[in-house]
Amino acid sequence: MNNLRDSLLNTIRFFAAVEGLNATPVPRVYCLKFSHPERFSKRRWRACLAIMAQGSKDIVLERDVYHCDEKHYTAALVDLPVVSRITSASPQKPFLAMLIDLDPIILSEISAQLSEDNYGESGKSLRAIFIGETKAEMLETAVRLGKLFHTPEDARVVGPLVVREMIYHLLKGSDGNAIRRFVRSGGKTHIISKCIYGLQSELNHDVDVPALAKAARMSRSAFFKHFKEVTAMSPIQYQKRLRLLEARRLMVDGGETAEASAFKVGYKSASQFSREYSRMFGNSPLRDAVKLKTNGSGSEL
Repeated sequence: MNNLRDSLLNTIRFFAAVEGLNATPVPRVYCLKFSHPERFSKRRWRACLAIMAQGSKDIVLERDVYHCDEKHYTAALVDLPVVSRITSASPQKPFLAMLIDLDPIILSEISAQLSEDNYGESGKSLRAIFIGETKAEMLETAVRLGKLFHTPEDARVVGPLVVREMIYHLLKGSDGNAIRRFVRSGGKTHIISKCIYGLQSELNHDVDVPALAKAARMSRSAFFKHFKEVTAMSPIQYQKRLRLLEARRLMVDGGETAEASAFKVGYKSASQFSREYSRMFGNSPLRDAVKLKTNGSGSEL
């Protein structure tokens, strides 16, 4: 295990040339690097599998707090508005991780090929984020994936196959049954996850809760209950936070004005956008964007 971890660490260190997210030759696979601890900040946690290699991080989703270090992986099945911080990192020993974007179609395809264990619905609250111990099978697959980075053609052709193998190991692991509830067609959790994907892709449209509940074939109260089980917030809270985080990204990474960002994510009033933005981030849109650009902080994991 230690040899595998060291090999993965060396690969990520080599390919994480700059702070933050670094693309690799394998599609939708990244190397992540942070050289300094950070305070808690609000950000959009992307739907991905992260294999930690060095350092540690805290993730807060409403009242749930998750701590992960080099022994862990994290798997978020949908984009989530979270509060997070790097707790252990330095220039000599930065926080390093390998990230793999999770495609719900690929998750469904691989899940469908597995034997039908008992993963039916239960009364237990189920969040769309999982923290688990990285086993040898996942580490070994991550190391082989990293070796492909050195040969672009192999990375482009073979890389997606190794990514599928990694997802297979995720679904066969301790969280596999719970994760499969999100992709099993017809289940309540899967129905909620489809609604979440819809909200993510249409941030500029207002939330129509009655229509969502009807599409999910649930009463409004049942829809609210199941949505909150998965995301820890209501549909309106979820969309509002993603809207504000996306507007922040557009200003910081895309160079958009506050007003243009507000309208792109669905706000009809610039003043309302400014009020809600200041309430969430503790600063006006312009001042916050300037501060983030000056500090070199990202708006997304």
